[in-house]
Amino acid sequence: MKPFKTLILISLFAGITANVDAQESNTEKFAKSYKASCTKQQAQVHAKIKDISVESFSEFCDCTARQLITNLSADQIKELNQSGGRPSWLRAAEQSASKACIKEGPAIRT
Repeated sequence: MKPFKTLILISLFAGITANVDAQESNTEKFAKSYKASCTKQQAQVHAKIKDISVESFSEFCDCTARQLITNLSADQIKELNQSGGRPSWLRAAEQSASKACIKEGPAIRT
């Protein structure tokens, strides 16, 4: 009977580990995709400002991606990775995340 219990525990542990690995993979995939998309979008929005390069948005987009990962559920991140689209709830989540990442400066006002 003891080997059977051990087998069950090992199976449960392996299943939990696989689930955690899948969530981390989804998170990493989302972060990479979101940072690239965010940087491109910010460069387009601020194209008329000559003193700003694409790299200028890297820190902001990294921060926004981290905020989204913190605030979104694993299921929402999975949905974003699988659909490739923009669900209606994403806009509000992005606005909230970006507000937390905007740095006040002489030329920036929120």
